[in-house]
Amino acid sequence: MRLLNNLYKVLCADSKDGRLTFKVKLDPDCFIYQTHFPGNPITPGVCLIQITSELLELEYHNIYDLSYLKNIKFKKIVRPGETVSFVFSDMTIKNSMCNVVVSVEKEDVQYAKMSMQFNIIKNEL
Repeated sequence: MRLLNNLYKVLCADSKDGRLTFKVKLDPDCFIYQTHFPGNPITPGVCLIQITSELLELEYHNIYDLSYLKNIKFKKIVRPGETVSFVFSDMTIKNSMCNVVVSVEKEDVQYAKMSMQFNIIKNEL
């Protein structure tokens, strides 16, 4: 399932100094929050990972299949309705593999940091 326009909407995107940043707004009415967790909803970590993949697809028009999580740290809970930034840095592409470090942030507070590897399985969405 695609999370774009279900769990989140992209408000803006910016690329400079080797960093790609997407500001996204999480939809508090998304059905995911009804089950994770009722009365105290939080954004599942797996959804943050899926959002990362979808944002790469939006920017580069490829399909990205997560192959390896090198390191992942969830530092702060991402709540429904929040606006957060996904900041992509240290991205390298070699032999149909994409390595990237992604930070989920809000106002210079880091919520999560993920070092990930994706297979690029299809060019030109």
